[in-house]
Order: sequence, then structure tokens, then C-alpha cells
Amino acid sequence: MLIAILLFIFIVGLCIGSFLNVVILRALQSESIVSPASKCPKCGHKLFWWHNIPLLSYIILRGKCGFCKEKISLQYPIVEFLTGVIFVLAFLKYGITWDTIFACVIGSLLVVIAGTDWREKVVFDLHTYLLIAVGILYALIVTGVEVFLSYKLLGTLTISSKWLLTNPITNTLFGIILGYVILEGAARLGYLFAGTRAFGEGDSLIAAGLGAVFGWKTLLYVLVLSLIVQAVITVPVFIKKEISNKNWMTVISLAAFLVYTAAFIMALNFGWLSNKIAYGASAIVLAVIGIFTCREILLGIKNPDNRTYLPFGPALVLAGLIILLL
Repeated sequence: MLIAILLFIFIVGLCIGSFLNVVILRALQSESIVSPASKCPKCGHKLFWWHNIPLLSYIILRGKCGFCKEKISLQYPIVEFLTGVIFVLAFLKYGITWDTIFACVIGSLLVVIAGTDWREKVVFDLHTYLLIAVGILYALIVTGVEVFLSYKLLGTLTISSKWLLTNPITNTLFGIILGYVILEGAARLGYLFAGTRAFGEGDSLIAAGLGAVFGWKTLLYVLVLSLIVQAVITVPVFIKKEISNKNWMTVISLAAFLVYTAAFIMALNFGWLSNKIAYGASAIVLAVIGIFTCREILLGIKNPDNRTYLPFGPALVLAGLIILLL
């Protein structure tokens, strides 16, 4: 029975994922999501119904248009499959509750946001506003339930100053403000070092949306996790570009910093730096290498030709999905 339920939820997720593909592509093309009917983006031929079966159509057509034989973007099956997985994970975590529905809606919005950002480096305000609205709606419902249960159990409604500062609505509002302020502040620091924003304007709104969903406390974990995700994605691309540009000093300093950091953490775990002098000396060396590495990177990004830009939105989205579902 559980397998049958999960299979049904996965299929529903696939269907929603197919719709999310429409939302992503038509938003980028400034078209309505209602009309016209689905068509091949290459030849413009109207698709038959069996061309739109989530995941299966891509496999049956072998990844090519049934008319012009042009390759179909991998985005279609990836988004469909990812949405199906999100729906299944949401059900496994939250069960048959309203939380599952909210998690699926939030996950769907995050997929759309990441899709447009990854494809064209564009984040639409409407999508982030919807994310903020869903977060506020959830907070309103949870707060309403808390107030109702408290009144039902105690027979009276007592609102303390502590409750005003810690209830879900306040937590969400603080999360919206904090998310926007942190990302916008970090983005504007880019003007000091590189003469341009470090992140796009849409990333600040994504952070505000995540703050609405998770509240300000959990948002901090999301932001830290997003930095780790972005580093994992960006560092290999950055190193490859630096090698191709023969910026050997930057490559060597970054490699030294990563290796020494790993060694430092390992030494801490094994208790090799229990001596204060050894710990202090090792920390100073780590700081010096880190500062030198940052200096080399900042000197490099002042030259527009040396900049490595990858959208930060997908990292924020992935971190949000990890916290939401796992």
C-alpha cells in the first residue's frame, strides 16, 4: 500500500513538474502559461497529447522532437523527475498533513525560481513574491491554530511580550527582512572589491522568500548551507578558469589554503593541536594563507575578464530544499 501511495505521489509530482517546465520557459519568453498549446520550441509544431507524457515522452522520443528531430532539452525530464522526488520526500517527512501540501507548493516554486535563474540568470519578482506569500500564509495558519488551541485549553487568551516576539508570524516577518538585508548587503560589498554586485538583485528576494518559509533562525542555517553548495560548484570552475588563464599564483595559493584547511580540521579531530602553542601557530598560518588567497582572488576579479560568475539562486534553492525535505 505504501509503495502504491508513493508511486501515485511520484506520478502527480511528474505531472506538476511538466507544468513547471511550461512556467519556466514561458516566463522567460513572456508568454501566457494557458495559451497557446504546447509546441516544439525549435520548429513551432503543435505537439500531440502523447508528446506531453511526463518523463515517458522524452524516453519514447529518444530525446528528440517528433517532427524536426531536434534535441529536446534535458531540462524537461530533469525538472519532472526532480519535482516527483520532492513530492515523495515531502510525503515521507510530513505524512498526510497540510504541511505536505505546503512543502510541495514551496518545492515547486523553488524549482521554478532555480530553473529560470540557471537557464537565463533571471529571477522573476512574481515567483519570489509568491514564495513570500506562501510563507506568510503558513505562518498565519500555524499562529491561528496556536491561538485557538490555547484559548480552547485555557479558556482565555493571554498575549505576552515574549509570545509577540517568538510567534510564527513574527518569526516569518523577521526572516523576510533578515534574508533580504543579508543578501543585499553582501551583494553591495561587491562594489568595494570588484566594482559590481556580488549577487543579482533577485537573489535578495529569494533569501527573503526563504526567510518567510523558514523564519529567521532556520534561515541562517539555509544561508550557510547555500554558501557551502555554491563553493562546491564554483571552486572547480574557478580553478579551471584560472589554470586556463595561467594565473598560477592564485591557483597555488587556493590549493594550499584548501589542503592546509583540511589538514587543520583533521588535526583538531585527532587532538594533535591540544597544545595551545601548536594550535595558535597553526591557526596563524591558516589565517595568513587565507588572507593571501583572498588578496589574489580579489586582485583577479577586479579584471572583468577574469571573473567567474555562476548564479547564486540555485544554491539558495538547493539549500532550502535540503532543509525543507531532509
